[in-house]
Amino acid sequence: MPSLDLSDHRLWTARYLPGITNPRTYNLLWGSAGSGKSQTMIQFFLSEIFDTQTNQNQTFFVVRKVATTIRNSVFADFKNKVTDWGLEKWIHAKAAMLEIQCGTNRIVFIGCDNPEKLKSLAQAKYIWVEEATELSFDDWTQITLRLRGKSVSKKRFFVTFNPISDSHWIKRVFFDERHKLEADSVLDIHGTYQDNIDKLDAEYVARMEALEVINPTMHQIYALGQWGVWDRESLFCQHFDEKRHVVDGEIKAHPDYELYLSFDFNVTNTCVLFQFIRNTEKHATLAHINVLKCYRIGDLVQLCQTVRMEYPGLRYIINGDPAGRSRSALTHGNQSAYQIISTQLNIATEQLQVMASAPSHFATKVISDLVFQKCVVRISKTYCGVPKQLAYTPTGMAYGDLISDFKEAKVDRIVSLDPWKKKNPDKSHALDAYRYFIFTNFRDIAADYNLSKFGVDGFD
Repeated sequence: MPSLDLSDHRLWTARYLPGITNPRTYNLLWGSAGSGKSQTMIQFFLSEIFDTQTNQNQTFFVVRKVATTIRNSVFADFKNKVTDWGLEKWIHAKAAMLEIQCGTNRIVFIGCDNPEKLKSLAQAKYIWVEEATELSFDDWTQITLRLRGKSVSKKRFFVTFNPISDSHWIKRVFFDERHKLEADSVLDIHGTYQDNIDKLDAEYVARMEALEVINPTMHQIYALGQWGVWDRESLFCQHFDEKRHVVDGEIKAHPDYELYLSFDFNVTNTCVLFQFIRNTEKHATLAHINVLKCYRIGDLVQLCQTVRMEYPGLRYIINGDPAGRSRSALTHGNQSAYQIISTQLNIATEQLQVMASAPSHFATKVISDLVFQKCVVRISKTYCGVPKQLAYTPTGMAYGDLISDFKEAKVDRIVSLDPWKKKNPDKSHALDAYRYFIFTNFRDIAADYNLSKFGVDGFD
């Protein structure tokens, strides 16, 4: 047997050791790049399968979002560690099977994109989810549902990640809204490269420190390991500021002002509710805009009925996706979406203010940036934030995630949202409803930008 002493503290990053020596059901090892969290997990799993006196016929799983990313990343890192430790005679890497074996114990590498492989998670002793921010909440749910059944030792999760976006489900589930009954089952350990500096070369440390000048957002996430808004320079809503624009609780509708309902009909029916007043030229700001709620539900009739119930007696103005004039897939019968809305909300012709064609992403980005700079914008965190399990109206209406879209939606070099939308099919619908509203009602804010050349049209 090798003379490797796994009790040698020099092998480990002290910051993350409590997750190994005294783990709980859910163990979050998170923070900056180079902090040693992944190396800690690699060494831990290898030491577990190598300890054949304690473990017999045990399976440990390493999970990433996509299986094709595993072979040249974490699987390669495991093989390198086996070589570094001189354990090739006892621990064998089987590249074709994406498995590492020692005696009767094994480490199995799988991706969330393989449902059949996920079924095998029921055999696990421990599961390590690497680069967990790549996973959707549905991915995480599928993983946790698999880790059940009786076993001699308690089954545990280990989750490693860099905190890329402060609107990610991980922050919501494990930090912001952690259920009090689960408080003792979660261990979160935050570390930075400074906690692992004795194992890093000088060039790596210099690169981390240089990020503060090169890209403050990357420095915040990858050097400081803090929750941040990723890639602010390419954000669609670059001038959205959560501290400035988001308010806790509900924003009440004012009975003296019209209620604007802006719709998007992609995937499901989404509706964002607004009220606003224009200020005089003498005022320091152009307008005051309140964003009251964001609904998401497939039944358009139910959505309209809920609006009538929650906001009775107001005059409704309808904005939204021009495609709703003809699309019938999400509606009853052969009616267009706006025919149903007009019938359900008793909308007169002058109240239906829907554009003839959709504005470009470029045009609405310019207008959005100017609105956040020149207007007072107040957004209800309770009813426009990330959807919550209990955030429902009396009729079962789920609220939307406009704030999440503001913080995450990005444009490419030709100022298009399409690549981001393709990667995030569950998102952008609230943002689109918002874009239709601001373009319909505030495109004059960009009069000096000559947007006509970008294909911006008026509305009927």
